[in-house]
Amino acid sequence: MAEPIKSQPARTPTEADIRAENLTPQVRRHTWINIAGPLAAISLGIFAAAMYLRPIDVLRWIQISRLGWSGVTQNDLALKDGLITYLITGGYSEMEPVVMIHGLGPNAALVWRGIMPPVADAHYKVIAPNLPGFASSDHKQVNYSIAYQAGAVAQMIDEMKLDHVNLVGNDLGADVALYYAVEHPDKVERMVLVSGGLVGARGAEKLRKGMLPTTVEAIRAQVEASFFDLPPMPEFIYQRMMVELSSDLQAETDMINSVPRDEAHIRSKLGQVFNTLTIIIWGAKNPFFSAAEGEALHAAMPGSATVVFKTSGAYPQLEHPDDFAESLIFVIKQEEGGR
Repeated sequence: MAEPIKSQPARTPTEADIRAENLTPQVRRHTWINIAGPLAAISLGIFAAAMYLRPIDVLRWIQISRLGWSGVTQNDLALKDGLITYLITGGYSEMEPVVMIHGLGPNAALVWRGIMPPVADAHYKVIAPNLPGFASSDHKQVNYSIAYQAGAVAQMIDEMKLDHVNLVGNDLGADVALYYAVEHPDKVERMVLVSGGLVGARGAEKLRKGMLPTTVEAIRAQVEASFFDLPPMPEFIYQRMMVELSSDLQAETDMINSVPRDEAHIRSKLGQVFNTLTIIIWGAKNPFFSAAEGEALHAAMPGSATVVFKTSGAYPQLEHPDDFAESLIFVIKQEEGGR
């Protein structure tokens, strides 16, 4: 008969066992720290390298990422002469479109970043292209005149099958909006011209001197006016910014050079937009577009109205986005469009 199996007496834990058991949870707790620390260091290294190599692209990427939380995305579209990128809000395709056209400066389409979400919340489809030769749109060896840019906007509007649009343009983007409007008056409901439009040769030269920086101090001032709340940065970063923004220099220069010819064409056909509701907006502290120039544009466009932001400079849409969006929404809700 087999003997019953005797149970082994329980072994009394030794001091080494107790210490090992107490140490095990601590190892687990530190595992994530051991992983996260190097990952954070690598991420910071990548960010620092990107900021050194392409600082403007990094700043634009940060702003586009922020816009993503508001339902704004960046897409691209193939046009006859190349690819154009654009920011667009969510919502439904049948929403009334508002096309926002930037002018000079490092922002490109991001000059509208503060007002795209609130205008979209008012149930409008907002589209802000990076004009050809700017930011992430194609850069080619062509003459980026105001007329050329207006043609690109026309192609985009046709490709997107937009029957009627509201146009908003900033500095020389206002001339692009005007050029498109006089060539396609049946498609424009309302126009808002911000700190620009028919600036003339003197205005063009002011923009050339003020918006095409040639020194580190000038690029620092322009970037700080365009991208707020920047931390202190060394001089070499601003030098890198100047190099990076030189890729947009051809388009900016071509647009400035085309002002006399293309504005003459606009003036010759201004009667085409006589019935289009037009609002002229500028900041009272704008160094490039003064009250006198705003009133001259108002006089050239009978039936237009003016709005002045008394404490704003060159970018009222960035400096006072809530008030600007409220004014813009009020305008595009009016029924006296040019249909």
